Amino acid sequence: MFGAALTGCGREPGRAEVPSPPAAPSPPAGPALIHSPPIAQLPAAQLRSLSMECEKYVPDKSARGPYDAAYCEEAIAAWSDSPLQIVPIEKDGPVPNPPNSAK
Repeated sequence: MFGAALTGCGREPGRAEVPSPPAAPSPPAGPALIHSPPIAQLPAAQLRSLSMECEKYVPDKSARGPYDAAYCEEAIAAWSDSPLQIVPIEKDGPVPNPPNSAK
């Protein structure tokens, strides 16, 4: 009974099972650049935000910061081509007075 405890409960004597370390994940080939969602699917506010974010980074080969350079160029071009949001102002209309102002 004591012999079984010393030998590892029936395994070969003197041979303890050592778990092998997990395989190390292979390093990525390079940083994954952001290139989605498709520019055509972005609403105006997101397109503006993306183009402004891209302009913060200097183009470096195929990247602009964390973004794909071609993706950024497409976003910047699309934003520059988008129509401006113009609010019509009546030329001869009354000018609203703020509350508590002298009349």
